[in-house]
Amino acid sequence: MRKRRWPAAPPPATEGVAVHGPVELVTSRDLSLRLSEVVAHPTGMLLHIELTARGRSADLARHETRPLDDPDDPSARWSYLAVNVRVDDVEGVADPRHPHSPSVPGAEGASEYHSAPHYWISDYPESGTITLTVGWKAIGLLPRTRTITLGPNPSLRPTR
Repeated sequence: MRKRRWPAAPPPATEGVAVHGPVELVTSRDLSLRLSEVVAHPTGMLLHIELTARGRSADLARHETRPLDDPDDPSARWSYLAVNVRVDDVEGVADPRHPHSPSVPGAEGASEYHSAPHYWISDYPESGTITLTVGWKAIGLLPRTRTITLGPNPSLRPTR
């Protein structure tokens, strides 16, 4: 198994083809996580993930992603949704692009945190299958692994 990191990057300017989605990864009273869409491109794929946290999990998520004013303050630690992607024999951490959006108060004054990061994976599986492991322990979301069948990359098919 080869290791690599997929840095946060925009997808190619060409339009992609939606090949999968949505898939619920976690649904609970305080947390919902879903892979909303996978978009294939000739040079890779774009993963769209949506996270919604409520109550204490939302408060923790806001605390973990707060702006860090003083880089020398050792108490200013932060974390975010950890996404690990396996494509064929390559596995690694994917860095988010547009990592979070403003959280809003939920119903009845309960707090809510919503984030919809995108992950550019510069490989598309020859096997047509990816394995996602997603978690954020600091807010109570233990890592979950899911294998997803995408099929062949339609953006590489010749057109008639």
